[in-house]
Amino acid sequence: MRGVAIVPTYRNLRTLPTVIAGLEESGLPVLVVDDGSDDGTGPWLDHWIASRGGADTRCWLSRLPRNRGKGAALEVGLARARELGFTFAIAVDSDGQHLLEDVLHIASLAAPGVLMQGTRGERISGYPVKSLFGRRLWALGVRSLTGLGVSDPICGLRCYPLHETALLVIGAGRYAWEAEFLVRAAWAGIEIREVGVQAVYFAQGERVSHFALFDWVDSLAVWLRLAALRVVCAVPAARPRGALTARDRSWRRLAACAGLVGVLCGALPFWQVLFPILVWLAWRLYAPVILTIALFALAVLLAEATSSLVALLLALPVAVGITRGARFLCSN
Repeated sequence: MRGVAIVPTYRNLRTLPTVIAGLEESGLPVLVVDDGSDDGTGPWLDHWIASRGGADTRCWLSRLPRNRGKGAALEVGLARARELGFTFAIAVDSDGQHLLEDVLHIASLAAPGVLMQGTRGERISGYPVKSLFGRRLWALGVRSLTGLGVSDPICGLRCYPLHETALLVIGAGRYAWEAEFLVRAAWAGIEIREVGVQAVYFAQGERVSHFALFDWVDSLAVWLRLAALRVVCAVPAARPRGALTARDRSWRRLAACAGLVGVLCGALPFWQVLFPILVWLAWRLYAPVILTIALFALAVLLAEATSSLVALLLALPVAVGITRGARFLCSN
């Protein structure tokens, strides 16, 4: 198997040279995708390629004319890696967050038809709160769409099997692209494995983050689109594979899925119409049916006594409380 490190970058000139130097010293081929950077990254990358004679078969550069987001950069990188004849690609963030030893470890574990997903510890010093919150939300989102207990679906350190994922079509273009790719890979029957990795978070003034408020809205829109496909269409076409299927019984995520389906349906008007399809929704979104019905009934009673909005505001904390209480019953 032949692998390449893909480094998508946007305005990360302070850390990019160090990341590239480490990958080159390790012997990994490097493919950098410049996502329309305007901070001097372009000229530096031009010099980097020129300094290797322009024909170094272990260094490549792809460039997007304007900033289109991390997902678009990764898509361009994966397509280029396939054209170059590689069998797997390891995505490495250019902000210096990933350790070289973890990159090499994941590369050593690469296997045909397996997507290797890096998993960071939740107690890493300096872990941004918004990143941890987004990670847990997408862990719930991935579980509701695939039934897999992926604990860190938004970690950027990931090994992609290039041949098996060539036909996947991803609609998202920014940060939600990675989560959607994970979901569609599971739907396609590609095995997903988690590998524990470390992470380095710089001080607030030194950290470069391009995650914006729009990305929260984009993530919600992506999940709603995928959930609609999951509920209405015959997906997944293949049964999820691998050890992560044994982790999908996490009581915390089961309770969260039940709250997601039961509370929202019960708080909406015309609950009599929604009840017949409640079990169908619970089944399609991997939520426990009995708990879903119980939370649905709670939301209906509150809505009848007050209003739909008040019922939603009152029932959601109850669902969150059940979810937090379920932490004692599980390890993930």
